[in-house]
Amino acid sequence: MTFLLFALPLLSAAAEDASLLQSRPTSALIYETIELKPAAGHHFNVEAPQKCGKDRAEEVLPNRFRCQLKSAGKVPVLLSLCDDAKTFCRQESFDVEVRGVSRTTAKTSPVKASPKNGRHAPEGFLDAPAKARALARREGRLLFIDFYAIWCPPCNELEEYAFPDPAFRAASEDFVKVALDADAESSFDWKSHFKVGGYPTLIVADSDLRELGRIVDFRSGPALAKFLEQAKAFKDEPIETAAKLLAKGGPEATELRRLRVAHWRAERGEFSEIENLLSGLTSPAARRELLLARREKARREEDAAARLGATKDLAAAFPNDPAFVEWAEAIAEEDKASGEILRPALIRSVETWSVSPLLGETGNSAADFLSNQASFYEALGSTAEAKAVYSKAADAYAAQASASPLKVPRAANLARIFNLKGAGRKEEALTLTKSLVEAYPGEFTFNYEYASSLSDDGRASDAYPYAVKAVESGYGDNWLRAVRLKAELELKLGRTEEAGKTVDEALAQTVMPQSTAVRTGRYLIALRRLRAKIGQQLAPARVLDDPARRRD
Repeated sequence: MTFLLFALPLLSAAAEDASLLQSRPTSALIYETIELKPAAGHHFNVEAPQKCGKDRAEEVLPNRFRCQLKSAGKVPVLLSLCDDAKTFCRQESFDVEVRGVSRTTAKTSPVKASPKNGRHAPEGFLDAPAKARALARREGRLLFIDFYAIWCPPCNELEEYAFPDPAFRAASEDFVKVALDADAESSFDWKSHFKVGGYPTLIVADSDLRELGRIVDFRSGPALAKFLEQAKAFKDEPIETAAKLLAKGGPEATELRRLRVAHWRAERGEFSEIENLLSGLTSPAARRELLLARREKARREEDAAARLGATKDLAAAFPNDPAFVEWAEAIAEEDKASGEILRPALIRSVETWSVSPLLGETGNSAADFLSNQASFYEALGSTAEAKAVYSKAADAYAAQASASPLKVPRAANLARIFNLKGAGRKEEALTLTKSLVEAYPGEFTFNYEYASSLSDDGRASDAYPYAVKAVESGYGDNWLRAVRLKAELELKLGRTEEAGKTVDEALAQTVMPQSTAVRTGRYLIALRRLRAKIGQQLAPARVLDDPARRRD
């Protein structure tokens, strides 16, 4: 009995000391954003104070806590959690050791700079933001900004098909056109300002960088011309101005303004006001915008149930929408039974939109719709059907490539490689990728793709030289991706110490970006995790090699 009386307080203290977090980070890089999850049966108290060093937490949701670590040294993190049964709440704190140098004190560029002989901007586009903005100011012109990535098929499609189109050229004559490589440091400030989250993102703005409109993904030349004319009509009312007018309420709160601002907020990941902005509107456009915003919010908050619910609502409300195929595919991935019900509607949608005169405005080609259909079958587990349609899509991309002005087309062939793999035509995919490497030997994209494909095929030795070339030709985030692939191949080849050196050199010369909108941070975290894995593999070998442990 005496034992129990003494043991009870000890058990209570142990329970109180137990963390209510799934895990606590002990170290991080400066400007890294750490993300914490509550233990099962608990949630973050969004009403209570949450601190990240001297700053407020970046985001506090019931199921997620995010904060950016902006100073070096020991940074205290303070948060508040409650149990889901609402019987108690308590604060929890811990320190994170933050290492690294800031952008302002770094002796090197935050990321490896793009080479001087690298990819040039498309004809008629500038690649210098400051120069483009000065020109727009001086001549009183609007900016048309293309945020692209060299590895992105729809980005390449724009350059190959849409930008040379006479309709686009005529409509864009009065604009200062800017093409910003998303992996080059020169794009980072504007990416952060506009909160760009996907590629290609196409934005019309004035010389004060106030946004007039944006679209994401490929559009045909005539569709882009239409977008430019629509955005130009708002030159006297940037979206920020529209948001201020809406705040006044009354007759200023027109449906058009509410839709423009809601779409802008959603694209920027600013969801808190969207429900109120669209409240009371009953038009299909408003309903669609609201459901899309709910779906994207759920995706970012990793709320799978809410995302699936919004996707099902979209599919039910808009069966004739060109995005129906993508929604059906997403539903099938999470709920096969519900996906199977959508099979006839999906087939009709693919057949309809593949030959529609409005195809250019959808962001997809006929081959894209086939590829989505194949992915839908794959999600349902219909492997034979998926392979057959992937094969059909691959052939459609081959036909699409024949219309490219390039001697060796890029965009359609990038998509064709993916579909050849899905069809089980692996050797054709490898042969095609190798031909692109030979056509563009000094480019990251195809060296990286070929090295990845060979690695996936278990051919690490064959893959390694192309990974090295990808590192040599890569820059920015692409360089970090290539470094990671090279180190992973070195691990596969048993060159563990060399893998550690590869990662260490990259981490030593790369600075975590201050903006969480820049993807560099995610690649750096992935490299740091790989370095920890390498360290674990090196440790046993060093112990065995310790002279003190050797026996005569």
